[in-house]
Amino acid sequence: MRVSYIFTLCFFSVFCFSQKDKIEDLKKLGRDSLIKIAVAKINEPGFDPKNYDRVDVKYNDKSLIVDFKLAIKFAGNSSCFYDAVYVALVGQGSGKSIQGFCDEPKFHKRTKAEQKKIDFVFDAINKDNEIGDVKDKKMPRGQTMQITEKITYYYIEVSDWSTYSHYKIDKVTGKISEANHKHYARDGEEKEEYQYIAN
Repeated sequence: MRVSYIFTLCFFSVFCFSQKDKIEDLKKLGRDSLIKIAVAKINEPGFDPKNYDRVDVKYNDKSLIVDFKLAIKFAGNSSCFYDAVYVALVGQGSGKSIQGFCDEPKFHKRTKAEQKKIDFVFDAINKDNEIGDVKDKKMPRGQTMQITEKITYYYIEVSDWSTYSHYKIDKVTGKISEANHKHYARDGEEKEEYQYIAN
């Protein structure tokens, strides 16, 4: 019994050590190379990493993951697409998440018309003192925005670990209305599970 326990402990230690070694070796390649490896691992027609506005390369003791995500999602009534693709280069964490409801979602590709509407939303936000400023039309890490198009307005939802905001933007005037903001009840500070590899 004791021998099998020692064997199991040794095997687990070697496995963990080898995972850490793999992660350290991959980190040396740099962020851009790891993104290219992830794209090759996905190997699906229609996937283009440039169509995702947030690409994170992150790791902890057990895994190294490349995330292709949308920080800004434009959702219409019939939208259905992969809004995130996760690739584990070490450990577990590969998969996709879907925005909308359909049997065969496609990889996200923003149209020029959608980009024009997103630009309109950001212009409206940056002109309004109530909502604040979004520099360079990019959401900070950990924060997401969903824009849902209605007949006369855009419905905006912004969330992160501790807050949630929603409001309307008139499609003609850009006027913001019905703004609400709330904080989630959280214990302590947000704890980051991963470290990020920068450029």
